[in-house]
Amino acid sequence: MSGRVPRSFIDDLLNRIDIIEVVDSRVPLKKKGSEYWACCPFHNEKSASFSVSQNKQFFHCFGCQQSGNAIGFLMDYDHMEFVEAIESLAQSIGLEVPYEQGQAPRQSTPGMELLYQSLQLCSDYFRQQLKQNQVVIEYLKQRGISGQTAKDYAMGYAPSGWRNLQGEQKLLIEGGMLIEKDNAQHYDRFRNRLMFPIRDRRGRTIAFGGRVVDAADNPKYLNSPETTIFHKGDEIYGLYELKKAVTNIEQIFVTEGYMDVVALAEHGVKTAVATLGTAINNAQIEKLFRSCKTLVFCFDGDTAGRKAAWRSLEQCLSSLKEGRLARFLFLPEGHDPDSFIQQFGNQAFAEQTEQSATLTEFLFKTLLAECDVRNPEGKSQFLDRLRPYFSQIPLQSLKDQILGEVERRLSVSLDMRLLKVLGEKPTTAEVKTVIPENRWTPIKLAINLLLQKPQLGSQTGSQNHLADIGIPGVDLLLQLLDVIHEEPNISTQNLLDRFKESDHKLHLYQLAAVQPAMENEESIDLMFDDSLQALQNKYITLRRAQLIAKLQSGDTLSADEKLEHKQLFTKSR
Repeated sequence: MSGRVPRSFIDDLLNRIDIIEVVDSRVPLKKKGSEYWACCPFHNEKSASFSVSQNKQFFHCFGCQQSGNAIGFLMDYDHMEFVEAIESLAQSIGLEVPYEQGQAPRQSTPGMELLYQSLQLCSDYFRQQLKQNQVVIEYLKQRGISGQTAKDYAMGYAPSGWRNLQGEQKLLIEGGMLIEKDNAQHYDRFRNRLMFPIRDRRGRTIAFGGRVVDAADNPKYLNSPETTIFHKGDEIYGLYELKKAVTNIEQIFVTEGYMDVVALAEHGVKTAVATLGTAINNAQIEKLFRSCKTLVFCFDGDTAGRKAAWRSLEQCLSSLKEGRLARFLFLPEGHDPDSFIQQFGNQAFAEQTEQSATLTEFLFKTLLAECDVRNPEGKSQFLDRLRPYFSQIPLQSLKDQILGEVERRLSVSLDMRLLKVLGEKPTTAEVKTVIPENRWTPIKLAINLLLQKPQLGSQTGSQNHLADIGIPGVDLLLQLLDVIHEEPNISTQNLLDRFKESDHKLHLYQLAAVQPAMENEESIDLMFDDSLQALQNKYITLRRAQLIAKLQSGDTLSADEKLEHKQLFTKSR
């Protein structure tokens, strides 16, 4: 998504926006010292651990570790998409968002606006027809759907007959509401069907789903075709209604039918959505994960339901980043969410949700059913089946959990050879585990000071030689310096934003959120120089030890190594 808006504009926008105003308008802040504080809006707590820095222009919660800049806050708090958050911030300060040529999101043209209006008129017509049709009203009552729920989801009824819709024929055909025959005649696509308008994130009607009222009719569900404003793979039924009804979304139930969504909402479960007659894809899953950290996929317990669940699992794997959870709810055979909650009620559905399988549980149960791991061949088969799924997971903590489960289920110890079978690389020292939190090491202090004042790194010159020794954490320091050397005037929030897709993101925010003791603000330059000098001293010590060890082993130093050893000896005196 970020490629649609020029990077330079995003940087400029973040530099102009005051995150205090953005957050305080939604979560009241209190100033304590140099920072602003509140109880975290992203998890329940009694004491304030949610910090917003005006100097550094980012937020960080010391409790749940949620962090980000003004764009990230709108995405997390208002459930906006990336470009939508940028547009909202830009509008608040009177800026127009530029888009890179050929990559701008679809813009509303006058013709498209007329299409939106045409579809809204269709929706209004269907709603009016529902109000006038007692038979369909009774049908909804029998299905347990109240008038208020039907209103919330703008449900309607397309009457029988071949030509009921009124309006401009060209727009009705373009919007998928009329079917044109070879002889240029046309007729209504939806007839004698309960109608579910599909609305985009702005609440505009962009398409319809129609469900049969008479069981003898086919197909059971009929959807609008793809149009200039409707693309099935991009949209999710009920997401607009969900965001309108619920502010703090704890979990989203992903179902397979419109009636599932409506029936769950009727019984108080207002966080359900449905795919549009096709299997869910990764783009849709990403959209849902941006709105909520936990997705619960709901399926029938039959073979077809389990196959659909497995397809959802496959689409989930690459999106399982920090804090995200996917669960799989299999209802008793013969039930979908609609029938189950109608028969057993909200409490029983909640109990089923509590018993839903985690992704790991579902993954192992499915693969173990295919492999007899009591013998070596079955264990080998299991590892081969697991590998393509395991390799897609970006979250190391989840991968570690799965590795532990492999050891337990297969009664094996995962040595380097077996890890290689799974495509797992040997773990190496990572910044997030080697930076101690209880004291300021030179590497930790250097990174913290760079985040406070990025311009400190603009005059350091190349420090890449430090990487040769493998000092823990130096790889992240060098990455920060590389960015600063390329962009000498980069601000703190923009420097952090360069690492938003990195495994280091959380730990950078954790470091940036704390302040080391210093006599005054002017001493930051000296502190940074001292921390770099401490790293240089450590480098000299380790490098000299390497060269001496080579000599002691009987090897001869090259001419360059002899010169390097002499220089290192001089520097260390």
